[in-house]
Amino acid sequence: MKNNNKLRNLLFAISGVIALQGCDTMELDLLDSPNALNETNANPEFYVNSIQLDLRDFFFEVTEPGQEVTRILHMFGPLYQNAYAPSDLNDAWNIAYAGIMPDVRALQRYADEGGLYTHLAIGQIAEAYVMATLVDYLGDIPYSESNDPEIFNPSVDSGQDIYASLITLLDSAIANLNLDETKLPDTDFYYGGDESKWIKLANTLKLKLYVQSRLVNESESVSAISSIVSSGNFISAAADDFQFQFGSNDTNPDSRHPIFARNFLEGTGSTDYQSNTFMQYITSDTSNEDPRRRYYFYRQRAVGPQNTVEQSCYGTLPPAHVGFTNIYCNLNDFASYPGYWGRDHGYDFGIPPDTTLRTAWGLYPVGGQFDDNSFTPIADRSIGTKGAGIEPIMLSSFVHFMLAEMVLETSFSGDAAGLLEDGIRQSISKVMNFRSDLADPDYVPSSDDVDAYVTEIMDRYDAANADGKLNIIEKEYFKALYGNGVEAYNTYRRTGKPDDGQPLVREPVNNYLRSFFYPDDYTLFNTNATQKDDVVTKVFWDNNPDTGFIN
Repeated sequence: MKNNNKLRNLLFAISGVIALQGCDTMELDLLDSPNALNETNANPEFYVNSIQLDLRDFFFEVTEPGQEVTRILHMFGPLYQNAYAPSDLNDAWNIAYAGIMPDVRALQRYADEGGLYTHLAIGQIAEAYVMATLVDYLGDIPYSESNDPEIFNPSVDSGQDIYASLITLLDSAIANLNLDETKLPDTDFYYGGDESKWIKLANTLKLKLYVQSRLVNESESVSAISSIVSSGNFISAAADDFQFQFGSNDTNPDSRHPIFARNFLEGTGSTDYQSNTFMQYITSDTSNEDPRRRYYFYRQRAVGPQNTVEQSCYGTLPPAHVGFTNIYCNLNDFASYPGYWGRDHGYDFGIPPDTTLRTAWGLYPVGGQFDDNSFTPIADRSIGTKGAGIEPIMLSSFVHFMLAEMVLETSFSGDAAGLLEDGIRQSISKVMNFRSDLADPDYVPSSDDVDAYVTEIMDRYDAANADGKLNIIEKEYFKALYGNGVEAYNTYRRTGKPDDGQPLVREPVNNYLRSFFYPDDYTLFNTNATQKDDVVTKVFWDNNPDTGFIN
């Protein structure tokens, strides 16, 4: 019997959704690869393993752009229109359409014929996550006609219709997880075979979709979220966090966090720039120190900016559109927090020889170095966890911030202040307990330090008006989202908060990136596809003002 996955993959490629170079390449890549699943080596364990690893890789492809456009990481710029090419999301697109979706279709047969319901459920949950994210990043995309061998050029579905289909898919996954399976998957990279945690994740993803679409269907969102929360069967504690754990092996295979792997090479220091805006949030947003500061960032030196192209703006007045209340060129309080050397939002000038000067990734989440005031340039990769970081895909703290927003902005019933405080405390606990053995005890915040920070935030919240309360909720959410750009990008477009991020440094722009260009591998090879003219096209749930809402 022909393998269904390879047949669908091949037909999907011919249809033009996957970019290929020609018939010869197509046959070699899809039929003869010794690493590909085919009719001689396919079994349900291979499929479910591939789906789980594809989900990991998909998240990596989309999380950094989401963090960059929201100023959690540095965006090279200079403008949103040209900061990202149509090819930038090709890998994410192909992982979803040529990897996860056909593998889930193949698992359906094993569930029907062999009772492998948990294998299928894991695939269904992964499919729901990646397709929802593609809708959130791109807008209307093919779904109902995808992986249909009779349709060579699948047409798009509306994002709203896809969301509805994904809710149904998640309900199906929950039903499958409640069935008596013949066996569990041999390998579960996320939950170790605990079906109850997969059910909590599925419900949490439903909650996320309802939060995301609350602007266009508030009553449905409130009702559905109320039901999920009342059940208690969702991610509410760190023990149920959905994350991928990387290893520390650097060769054959390289199991490290990809950001760690590309940054800390022999004698190079750090190759990434951190965002000045986000470092400002963590270092100087409060009078009481954010307990996560030394876990998020590692400073390689303690002196001020040097006379290089990178910091040629240091000490000069900011452009008029940036204003004096925003950071410019470096942190406003550089004297109190020396060594935080990053880049402004959209700063795209040349790359000087400053890799041993830049603020580097810290211990959380990529597995780097805890900041112990040593101010030593990173010389090699034997630091921190040696790369055994995590991908924080859906954490309990995230859920608390989403629910706090729902209470404040809709008729959903709850204690917004209590949810905000729980979200902050869960985030801090998550970060501080991530490889606590690698944190210098002389610099680890005490419980009193944590309480002082939380108390300051809650006092601000109590004194704020409604708009100020929302800004506080979302800024604290952003501080917790380090490592997750998917929820940051969605939240920023949904709420316009936090509202004090640095504008694009080169020139004022009101036309924010409301969705990314469609991938080349879709528009160039599907006759029903049309590329967008710009990046201001809004996805279905974004009914906020066209200009001036966010920048």
